[in-house]
Amino acid sequence: MDIAAFISIITAVVLGVLLWDHRKENRRLTKDLKWQQAANMELLKHDPVNPEVGPLSSPEPLTVEKIADAIRMEGFFPETEEDGVRFKAQGESFYIDAGRLPLIFLLKSYNVDPKDWEMDLLRDAAHLMSDELIMVKATFLDEGRTLNFFVAAQDRNYESFRANLTNYMHILEDGQRKMNEEYHRLVDEKREAALAARPVIPSAQPENKILS
Repeated sequence: MDIAAFISIITAVVLGVLLWDHRKENRRLTKDLKWQQAANMELLKHDPVNPEVGPLSSPEPLTVEKIADAIRMEGFFPETEEDGVRFKAQGESFYIDAGRLPLIFLLKSYNVDPKDWEMDLLRDAAHLMSDELIMVKATFLDEGRTLNFFVAAQDRNYESFRANLTNYMHILEDGQRKMNEEYHRLVDEKREAALAARPVIPSAQPENKILS
């Protein structure tokens, strides 16, 4: 094979990979756009636009205090901060970042010990989960020692937030479960690949024993 033909093959392969990545990104953006449109429709259900209704009859805007009230109404005990609310549910700690209302972030954090996890596989699992699921994402902080799961959403008022709160918590649980599944799958694949790469050592022939 001459050099020109070899370069042509390499160029075709590179273009193919780039085209595949571009199509993958387009599919992801289309998926995100559909979710955003559905979320907007849901917001309109809770807070419909009616030009004949004045601002005095509109639901109250969401505030840290209203978030705490909604959490309390769901049976939890909120602790308010300047831009957020902390609470516990079933032994798990949650935090709602309300610093950019009406955009809110519901977070659940874990300390990660590198002795207990294969960190490269854990990061890969977090990325796979974040790519596959739309609303829930996972990020690492503190040089990888803290793993955050979070849901980003938009709620304009108390009624909308309270109606969605438990759904947001379930979405976080789905993300955590999916990441765990991906992590254990990657660990199994790595173990199987390591076993397949080992040289096969013939087993020793058993000695013929004679009864005496």
